Amino acid sequence: MNKITILFLFAFFAWITQDSKAQTVDQILQNHFEASGQEKLSNVRSVRSSGKAIQMGTELPFLQVQKRPDQIYLELDIQGDRMIQAYNGREGWSVEPWLGSEPRELKGPELNNLKQMAGVDSDLVGWREKGHELDFVGRESSGSSEYLILELTKEKDEIYRFYIDSGSWLIHKMAMYSGFEGNNVEGETIMSDYRRVGGISLPFRIEIRYGGETLMTNIIDEVEFDGISEENYFTSPL
Repeated sequence: MNKITILFLFAFFAWITQDSKAQTVDQILQNHFEASGQEKLSNVRSVRSSGKAIQMGTELPFLQVQKRPDQIYLELDIQGDRMIQAYNGREGWSVEPWLGSEPRELKGPELNNLKQMAGVDSDLVGWREKGHELDFVGRESSGSSEYLILELTKEKDEIYRFYIDSGSWLIHKMAMYSGFEGNNVEGETIMSDYRRVGGISLPFRIEIRYGGETLMTNIIDEVEFDGISEENYFTSPL
């Protein structure tokens, strides 16, 4: 076999492998979007959810409002005082009772974290158009469940892994990594207690972990689509 033939076969098998990976990613996403009701969610303009955040045994009522394309309002009731974080697509701010009544502008990591939460859709939606990379990187079993793992790379040091249940095709866990080489997990979000609301599957229990320890568990009591009448959620006080 001459060198040209070997190079041709190498290129051919490389192409087959990449094409197979692309098909696997597309198949997983198709099943996931059908199970989650993504087509219906894509037509939703706003989501208002309320419930309680449990932290160190204390229950704190919360309100979260998201509005397309990239606005979010978070409110946490701490013994009658409201802690607020919001982003209106241009600027972010925070009101923290223990620091006084004046709003504080959010910048840097604080603002980036809020922007990350602002989207109504998950980062898996439209990943190609956004210029991200998405790969199928393996499977993981836990008890009777099997999870298909998709790795999303936004930037060099912004990597997320989505663990999709092969039975329900819903997201069980999202893990954030500090970097590809270090592969260190910075945080995990565990999603469970999925319920159908208006034909859309939503997790009503969301557990946030760092370093393997649970920092906060959000229990959602109510979700409302397209019911926002108070636009001042996103009116900047700065």
